[in-house]
Amino acid sequence: MVPAQGPQQTGLGPGQHMNQGMTVLGVLKKAREEISKGASNGIIPAISALSREASGPTRDGAYFAILDTMGLREGEASISLLSRPDSPEALIAVVDATIRRITAGLH
Repeated sequence: MVPAQGPQQTGLGPGQHMNQGMTVLGVLKKAREEISKGASNGIIPAISALSREASGPTRDGAYFAILDTMGLREGEASISLLSRPDSPEALIAVVDATIRRITAGLH
């Protein structure tokens, strides 16, 4: 019999619950918001900071979506942009491009 996971086993404190309903698109939008208001200085830190709001697999999907977008941009952005940005505007441009790409795929 497998014991039920309680708050201590998930790394969350008492009364805290992970939002299992957050999507990759939701993670990207929230990360963009964090970068825009200066609360994060990189895409990876912005997505990682959502560990209490989104599951690991969902955050992983967001990382891969960003990498896919960067790969499609034919070298316009380097991988170092993910954690050591040249400017917040460059970060937002990559996140926005990823959001547009995913949204276009939904239609």
